[in-house]
Amino acid sequence: MFIELLTLAAAMLATGIETAFVPSDDGGGEYLVRVEPDLVSSRSPYTFTSDIPVDERDVRRVCIYVADRWPAAVERTVIEAAARPKVIPAGPAKVEGEEMTMTTDQGKKPWSLLVGSLIALFLSLGGNAYLGILLGGMRARYLSLVRERIPDASVAG
Repeated sequence: MFIELLTLAAAMLATGIETAFVPSDDGGGEYLVRVEPDLVSSRSPYTFTSDIPVDERDVRRVCIYVADRWPAAVERTVIEAAARPKVIPAGPAKVEGEEMTMTTDQGKKPWSLLVGSLIALFLSLGGNAYLGILLGGMRARYLSLVRERIPDASVAG
């Protein structure tokens, strides 16, 4: 997941396209897109797209800016929107006698997978180091035994 986000961010930075979602107080919000002027030309054979994230519902307006940076007022709005906590919209009303359960994967982080992978990595490195030390000891013992068994050439002649 981290690699996908890193690749996506690198691709967006390399192409000069930046996006932001600014929620409004009454629900919904604006989806902002900034494209660098160098990318917009009559000679450009590329098609630029920007997908609205699935969790951003009720986009009321899409604003496209062709500029090197966000305008000052828009930049302040984007920074303020990023500082606000994200509000998850309420689900349908609960009917009496009906039990509702909602599960989301947004809060879960794959810590167990990361910790397990790190433990396996360190066990593998430790095992390889142990085998290397064992091999070095066996080689030294083999060489000492070989030296003891080889007769001197001066004595044999």
